[in-house]
Amino acid sequence: MALPSTPDEPAYRLWIRRFKRYRTPVLAVLATGMLVASAIGSFDIPWQEVAGYLLICVLGVASIAGAAALMVFLIKSLSGR
Repeated sequence: MALPSTPDEPAYRLWIRRFKRYRTPVLAVLATGMLVASAIGSFDIPWQEVAGYLLICVLGVASIAGAAALMVFLIKSLSGR
C-alpha cells in the first residue's frame, strides 16, 4: 500500500513514514524472538521442545479464531443479516 506523498518528497521520507507505522509490532515480535532465543541458549532447552510448544500455541490460537468466526457466522445467520 503506497502512502500519499508529494512529487518532490524523497524516497527515504516515504520509508521513514512506513517504518513508523509498523515499528511497534515489528519490534515486539523481534524482542519476543530474542527473548525466546536467549532462554533457549541460557537454559539449554532443546529446539525440538520449543518447536512443539510453538505448534501447540499456534493450534490453540487458530482454534480460538475458528470458534470466534463460527460464532460470528451463527449469530449473523440467526439474526437474519
